[in-house]
Amino acid sequence: MAVANSLIARLARVTRVEVDDMRAWVRSSDPNAVVPEMFANGRHAFALALLKVEQSRPVLFWGGLFALLAIPCLVLHSLLR
Repeated sequence: MAVANSLIARLARVTRVEVDDMRAWVRSSDPNAVVPEMFANGRHAFALALLKVEQSRPVLFWGGLFALLAIPCLVLHSLLR
C-alpha cells in the first residue's frame, strides 16, 4: 500500500498523511457513507476517487497507471520509426 499511497499523493498533489487518513476512512466506513467535507472538494476528491478505485478495482488502477506510461512511449516509438 505504500507505493499506491505515494503514487496517489503525487498524482493528486496531497500529502501522504492525508492519503493515509483517506484510506483509514474508506476502510472504516460503509460504501454509501457521506464523504467528510475535507475530502469532498478539489485535489482531495480526486485523491479519494483514486483511492476508492485502488481499493475496489486494483487491476483497473494499476492498469491505468501502466497505460499512462506505456501510451506516450508507444506513440513516441511509432513517430520515430
